[in-house]
Amino acid sequence: MKNLSFALISIFSLAIVSTPVFAWNPDAILSDTKTDDDGWDNMDTTLELAYMATHVVDWEQTRSGLCQSNAYQEPHTILGDCPSSRKVIGYFLGTALLHTGLSYVLQKKYRRIFQSTSVAAQLGIVTNNASIGINMKF
Repeated sequence: MKNLSFALISIFSLAIVSTPVFAWNPDAILSDTKTDDDGWDNMDTTLELAYMATHVVDWEQTRSGLCQSNAYQEPHTILGDCPSSRKVIGYFLGTALLHTGLSYVLQKKYRRIFQSTSVAAQLGIVTNNASIGINMKF
């Protein structure tokens, strides 16, 4: 759990430090009108990096816990109970590309919601995995 906490804090700190601080208006982000400022910006990059960081941790936890003496089962409809390493790699690469692509094409008001919700969901998954003893082994 200590290694996981250190890794997450390090990744998020790097993402935050590498992103310039700027002011933003939440009402403008959630408005229905398309503006010139509807393109990808630093906040989108930060949110996508946060998602990717948690996604990679989940990937490694899944890979590390594969069929570990039947102690853990992957309750996943796509991967199944005991997925092969190849299936895990394909799934996580595919979902990382899909997430990035969707984030890029969504309008800003939907993109922020999508990215924030994805980060929160991934944090929940990673935290749950760590709480039951599935750790990263980079």
